[in-house]
Amino acid sequence: MMKGFFMAREKVGALVIMLFSIAYGSMALNIPLSFLARNEFFTSRTMPYALAVLGIVIALMILVMPTADPEGKRSLKEETHGMDWKTAILLVIGMIIYGLVMKWLGFMISSILFLLGGFYVLGERRIKRMLLASIPLVILLWFVMSSLLGVYIAPGEIFYILGVI
Repeated sequence: MMKGFFMAREKVGALVIMLFSIAYGSMALNIPLSFLARNEFFTSRTMPYALAVLGIVIALMILVMPTADPEGKRSLKEETHGMDWKTAILLVIGMIIYGLVMKWLGFMISSILFLLGGFYVLGERRIKRMLLASIPLVILLWFVMSSLLGVYIAPGEIFYILGVI
């Protein structure tokens, strides 16, 4: 009788990455293409497909290659013991909330709030430092995407409701 599920740490990580890559690749099928883009070589689906395939290939290589621990006798519980799961879960919850509020608050406000929350979860408590790190970064990203790359970024539904825009 087996006492526990035994798998090396890098194999667990590779399995998670492979499952994520498969899900990401399958979700890329839902990316809409315009009529003209359907016959193009490079479309909005190209990069998600490439990243999904790359993730699957690398994960499969890690799964097939021998482990760093040739004995491989440590259980999954032993491999994951001591990891900071609370911080990881809080960051994932923050990412989910960020995705949900982006449409309403817009890129700039939701990104600044997400970075502030992430810094707080990771242990930073100096407000001035958090603001000086998040606000210029978000403004720079907005400038690069909107001005240099020509990507339209909607300001957020709240601004339309309040009549600001």
